[in-house]
Amino acid sequence: MIAWTIYLTFAGAVVLLVFPGVVARWIALLTAIAGLVLDIVALVCTPVADLAHFMSIVSVPWVPPLGMNYHLAVDGVSLTMVLVTGISAVSTVLFSWDVDHRQREFFFWLLLVVGGCYGVFLSADLFLFFAFYELVIVPKYFLIAIFGSTNKEYGAMKLTLYSFFGGMFVFSGILVAYATAGSLDLNQLVQFHFSPQLQSWNSVLMQACA
Repeated sequence: MIAWTIYLTFAGAVVLLVFPGVVARWIALLTAIAGLVLDIVALVCTPVADLAHFMSIVSVPWVPPLGMNYHLAVDGVSLTMVLVTGISAVSTVLFSWDVDHRQREFFFWLLLVVGGCYGVFLSADLFLFFAFYELVIVPKYFLIAIFGSTNKEYGAMKLTLYSFFGGMFVFSGILVAYATAGSLDLNQLVQFHFSPQLQSWNSVLMQACA
């Protein structure tokens, strides 16, 4: 069920492009509330004992030869972060209620950011995690470049370049983990015994964009 937070949010972003801009804020608000409701329902319905480990939600082969899967899972930490994302989404839409400049575009990019964040926190495949994280960079750029204030173009480009080059280091760390453990699945990587030396320097790569 909680996987639908991703699908509903992206669907809401697409719907925004179809309807007139005057109702954009309402579509964005309803989409954000729907995601938050799903988060709360998942939190209430999930036994606390089950949150101690990853519980697979969706697992579909993506690129089987490379071991990439569209694998979503949830545990106590990710569920908390998803709930925080839902609260932040509703709060951000309400805080931005008075935006009137290119309103439809603003809420479109905003919902893409929210959907990408849901994907990041629910990903149980390292490459899928990386894909969702990089996806968020694009709408962030337009939100800052179009709707920012002082030096907005410079700030947007600076953040984009920082995220891009940081992502290169993260991707390198993912490749090292895959070459060593032979898997991108977080459940399998958790059980794999990496050498202390590899953990120490590869963790620096994986946290390059943090």
